[in-house]
Amino acid sequence: MIGWDRNVLRRGEDRIESLLVFLLVLVFLAGAPLLAWWAGKAGYRSDERARDWERAHVFRVDAVLVEDAGTFGGTGPRTVAPQAARATWTAPDGSVRNGIVQTETEARAGARIPVWVDDGGSLHLPPSRHSPASQGLLLAVAAVLCLLMVLFVVHRAGRGLLDRRRDRAWAREWAEVGPRWSRDPRWR
Repeated sequence: MIGWDRNVLRRGEDRIESLLVFLLVLVFLAGAPLLAWWAGKAGYRSDERARDWERAHVFRVDAVLVEDAGTFGGTGPRTVAPQAARATWTAPDGSVRNGIVQTETEARAGARIPVWVDDGGSLHLPPSRHSPASQGLLLAVAAVLCLLMVLFVVHRAGRGLLDRRRDRAWAREWAEVGPRWSRDPRWR
């Protein structure tokens, strides 16, 4: 049925291939859940650490514009340039910082614009929306797919080697039987 019967036409390579497939399926069935659990747990923890770090080190403060907002950078019919202006803000340590901040609309000098800064008061991107559960699930699925791909490559490599052995055996056997058939007039 799966290559272990006593069929005289079944070669040793066929039995080895059946064993290889059995072992690869066994590795997948045993390894995929463990690998998915490990990768999902690692992804979940990593995303939680990133979220916790951002909560502790990235702060929202109000920046006060010192000039009217304008367009910075290239302009043209196909360029969408954000509005920006020079502004000042107070860093978490109490020092005053200044720089160019983006505004969503044309704002006037003196307007307050919310910005995100790090511990030192430098501008920072807003905290990303972390979802540790979806990050863990994504990594678990990716790990299982990687395992599947590795096992597929192992199967293809093993089968390629076995096919070469089968081809050589077929050539040897044909070299032995072929001349006998060619001498028999019934086979001409």
